[in-house]
Amino acid sequence: MRNTLIHVLGQIAYKKGCLATVIQDLKTWENKEIVKEAIDEIIDVHDRYKNFAVLTQKEAIDYIEKNYN
Repeated sequence: MRNTLIHVLGQIAYKKGCLATVIQDLKTWENKEIVKEAIDEIIDVHDRYKNFAVLTQKEAIDYIEKNYN
C-alpha cells in the first residue's frame, strides 16, 4: 500500500497545476518518512515523464525547495 501511495502521488504531481496541490497537502502529513519518499518520487517522475510533465525536473525541485519547507 505504501509504495502504491507514493507512486500515485508522483503520478498526480507531474500534471498541470497538481504539484502545488500535492506539496501543500504533504505539508500537513505527520509521517515525514512517507513525505520524503513521496517527494523523491515526485522529483524522479519529473525526469521519467519529462516528455509529459508540465515542469522540468529542475523546476519541480526548485518549486519543492521553495514551497515545502
